[in-house]
Amino acid sequence: MLIVLAVTICVIVALAALAFGLRRKAARRAGETDPYQRGLDAMIAGERESAVRHLAAAVRADPRNVDAYIKLGNLLRERGQTKQAIQIHRELLVKRRLPRGTRSQIVRSLVLDLVDAGRWQEVLDQIQTLPRAERSSREVLRVARDAHENLGQLDRALHAHRELVKGGRLIDEPSTGVYRAHLGVRALESGDKARAAAEFLAAVKEDPDHTVVANLYLGDLAMEKEDPGRAAAFWMKIVTDQPDCAYLAFERLERAYFELGDFGRMVRIYEEIAAGAPTNVHALCGISKMLERKGAIDEAVRTAREAVKHEGTTFAGHQRLLEVLVRNERYEEAAKEAAALLDRLADEAGPRSCPRCGVSLTTAGWRCPKCRAWIDAC
Repeated sequence: MLIVLAVTICVIVALAALAFGLRRKAARRAGETDPYQRGLDAMIAGERESAVRHLAAAVRADPRNVDAYIKLGNLLRERGQTKQAIQIHRELLVKRRLPRGTRSQIVRSLVLDLVDAGRWQEVLDQIQTLPRAERSSREVLRVARDAHENLGQLDRALHAHRELVKGGRLIDEPSTGVYRAHLGVRALESGDKARAAAEFLAAVKEDPDHTVVANLYLGDLAMEKEDPGRAAAFWMKIVTDQPDCAYLAFERLERAYFELGDFGRMVRIYEEIAAGAPTNVHALCGISKMLERKGAIDEAVRTAREAVKHEGTTFAGHQRLLEVLVRNERYEEAAKEAAALLDRLADEAGPRSCPRCGVSLTTAGWRCPKCRAWIDAC
């Protein structure tokens, strides 16, 4: 009897294992032929082109597969096909009766499509269709802030930023003071100098540890009002408080002290910075410039060569060295230095670029104009 029972148990176990194996094999075969599953697998593997192809096949095979449509639109946006992404997500909202959560998911995707297209008023319109709780999420507040900012609605942008950082500083978001300095730059870009000055002054008050941008442009505004003394005071705050960023103010200070008839002070500033930081390329270049103006050409060249030793990708030292050599007709030396510089340049980017997207940055600011990443002002 025990033998019969044992045999029966073994047969049952074997049949169960066989059935399980057959089910797994069938599921594997189904996964291999199901374009939706293959699209998801491709997304997980980072194979975007393959994912688009499979998801497109999935929506053709089953037009009711809303998730496949959403993901396909998102992938098209990532590929730069923003117009097609907008069309897909809009059609999903218009043609279907959707659960609340699914509708919100589609709206969020559409919002990102519209951000990519720079259609800022439509971004705000879509955000208003989200439930109140979702409108106060960090992701949505970031987008709303940027939309208001790009529409010139600076007060609303500032309010959205305050809501975003309420309760504590976020790692990937600036302080309110830094953001106000950024708004000052935006106001300057639109020609509103009064608003810009107000934002810069507020930025200095709200975040005294990050005042480079604010003081830089406050000095510019003072110079426009023919007040070089006040301008120099703003720029000297950068030199004394944040010497790593001092190079942004050097040429401005030269102009201010020249107009004040006290150009010798600029020499002392350069020398003091170089004394404290002997590898400060911009200070060495400044000293070289001052020496050349005094006629001490050999000393100017020597100091410029010292700057070359410590320069980074800005090649500021080489630029200064070549300037002094060419201006003083030392062409053979200039040609050798130029050849050495060309060997080093290769495919280097500009003097300052966004660490995220690589676009060249031509003005001082806190934010990349292309990808909107927050960056160091220096």
